[in-house]
Amino acid sequence: MAITLRQFEHLTEMGIGLWQSRTSCYVDDTKQNSFLPLTPHSLENLAKHRLFSDVLLSLNLTIGEVKVQDDHLDVGLFNWYFLDKELDEEPKEVSIQEGALISCIKSKLISPRIETIAQSTKLKKQLWHTIANNLL
Repeated sequence: MAITLRQFEHLTEMGIGLWQSRTSCYVDDTKQNSFLPLTPHSLENLAKHRLFSDVLLSLNLTIGEVKVQDDHLDVGLFNWYFLDKELDEEPKEVSIQEGALISCIKSKLISPRIETIAQSTKLKKQLWHTIANNLL
């Protein structure tokens, strides 16, 4: 049975040890991709997007709790990286497990730009699926 990082932390705090595989089947994508550089002005622009506001609302966060780093947003529970490339076209088939455009590995949410996600129902669905299964 898979559990989220949040559940794992709660169980660890209660003194309940869990077995974990020592080999990881995931690759840390943050070392292989280039990410969109962010500034405080970038955060102001993100706050104008309803999708971004909805994500913060679902996490019980306000815009004031989000910290801007050089290449990601520190959202508290996780770091959110935006890929610094535009998609040529809307993906024909977005797979949740293989070839996913949005992923979460080791509390690092990696996604296309919020503008790109907002224009694609498949990407929105994948974002919510990733957040629900990995971050909540």
